[in-house]
Amino acid sequence: MSDLFSEGNTSQAPQPLNSPIEIISHLRALMENRNPLELTFTENKQVCQTYIVAIDRENNSIALDELIPNISQRHLLNGEALTIVTHRDGVRISWVHHQQALPDTLDGAPCYWLTLPKQISYHQRRNAFRADTLPEQSLEVSVSGSKLSKPISGRLFDISATGCKVHIKTASTALQTGQLYETFAISLPAGDITISAELRHLNINEEANTTLAGFKFHDISGAAQRVIERFVYQLQREARRSDDALF
Repeated sequence: MSDLFSEGNTSQAPQPLNSPIEIISHLRALMENRNPLELTFTENKQVCQTYIVAIDRENNSIALDELIPNISQRHLLNGEALTIVTHRDGVRISWVHHQQALPDTLDGAPCYWLTLPKQISYHQRRNAFRADTLPEQSLEVSVSGSKLSKPISGRLFDISATGCKVHIKTASTALQTGQLYETFAISLPAGDITISAELRHLNINEEANTTLAGFKFHDISGAAQRVIERFVYQLQREARRSDDALF
């Protein structure tokens, strides 16, 4: 098995990301997955939690949800310097803000607008690169096995050498974390592959009636390895082309 497909838990050095399209891509993934953000105000060390609730590309700004505890909101409105830290799929993402937040409402709920960060720190804690799939790609996934009465269908949301995330259009699913599913079929541009996969986590969004299911691959054949490897590289190249087209 090649190094790309090894489990790889070695921490890599943090990478500064400066491309606006790359920054927006990561922030959008944080928003869509409802990853919590930890805010630490530099001066008084006050720590609070929030979420990204909107991204405005035209005005280069992001909206944060109400802060918990809400006593921290006055620090945000006063423009006190803060550091934001969050984690997604083994990656630590952080950035800083030094400007006054603009209070607003979004869908009837309070929010706070901040300028899009010009740089974020991307600290990958494992060797397996995880690539987001493109919205226009039709990448069907079917999960079945002895523990399921019928197959469960979804769309490939992202993928790495060691696992993937599947978007399922329902908040109610028979999937169980820790369970190994014998038949895990993915339709990729280079061809269909069928392997087994273990369900590691479920992220259920009841409001949107959707589920994101994170799987770890098992018993990958050499042929399936090569198909996944080529696809991950293809997604990396497409991301770089988008960056080049922007500038």
